[in-house]
Parts: sequence; structure tokens; C-alpha cells
Amino acid sequence: MTPHTPGSTPTPAPTHAPRPATPADIPELIRLRAVALASLGVDPGPAGSPWRETADGWFRERITARTDLRCLVVGGAPGEPLLATGMAWVTYHLPSPRWTDGRRGYLDGIVTDETARGRGHGRRIVDGLVSWLNDSGIHYIQLHASADGEPVYTAAGFTQARYPAMDLITETDPDAGAGTGTAGDTTS
Repeated sequence: MTPHTPGSTPTPAPTHAPRPATPADIPELIRLRAVALASLGVDPGPAGSPWRETADGWFRERITARTDLRCLVVGGAPGEPLLATGMAWVTYHLPSPRWTDGRRGYLDGIVTDETARGRGHGRRIVDGLVSWLNDSGIHYIQLHASADGEPVYTAAGFTQARYPAMDLITETDPDAGAGTGTAGDTTS
């Protein structure tokens, strides 16, 4: 709680514990996505870029209608500025002797606002997402790490994958419209 003067109501201090994202957080989730893209060397473009409108629907569907996905945020109350975010979802693979149901977890979109880095927000997001996956019975968790994020993931127990990740980017139809991506853009 923040200090208060007699006769006033104390206001709670901002919390740094992760909480589930709500639809009111979508503008901030899109802003943080732009921060992540810029950190990866991808120009996110202006506020009116078509990808941002698509992202609004993308986040809305995943936050409100999916039970196999969790989006956590650190920062203010819903609709207030956020410091960090990250997502985990369940991916489905062929069953194997060790992972009999074929489910795996995947972490993505973990980003901390530039002004809030180095304070453990990303690690709290990672720990919260791993906990959610573990509570869901998923103990094989994957991610792709940026150079900036790798120390956070290593400290959380992630190791180099047994099999190297590979990508295939096919040519896009230049007549298909804006926002379809370009060959060589591996930012997801």
C-alpha cells in the first residue's frame, strides 16, 4: 500500500506478481509485441500497421476462448501499463514411450518493457507459465530463445534442445495483400 494522508483512502501499490491477461490488456500486449519485434531487429511500423489489428483479434480469441493457452502479465491492473508479458500453450505431437499423450508446452512472446528490464519480471513470467503447464500435466516445455532472453531461460532450467530447430520460409504471394510476411522474415 502507498502511504496516505488522514481522510484519504490508501491505494494499493502496483504488484509485480504475474496475473492472467484480460481483454482490457490487449492494447498493452500489442505494444509489448512491438517492443519485442524492435528488440529482434524487426521494424514494427507505425501504430496503424495492419498487423496490429490482426494482433487484436489474435490476442482476444486466445485470452477469452482457449483453455490450452495461458497469457500472463506483470504490471498494473487490467487496462493499465504493463511491464512484461509471456504466453504458454499446449502443442500436440505424436505419443512416445516417455510422453504418452504427446502434449508439450511452448513458451512464446516473453518480453519485458525496455524500462523495466533487469528486475526479474521475465523470470517471474517464465516461472508462472512453467507452473501452469506442470499443473496441467505437461512436463516437456520448449521455446526459442533470443540472445537477450537466453540467460533468463537458462537460469530457469532450460537447456539446449536435443534436436536443432529448423525453419522453412516459403515465398509469399505479393498480390495477397499486406501483412503476409516476406521470405526471410523468421520473426514469429
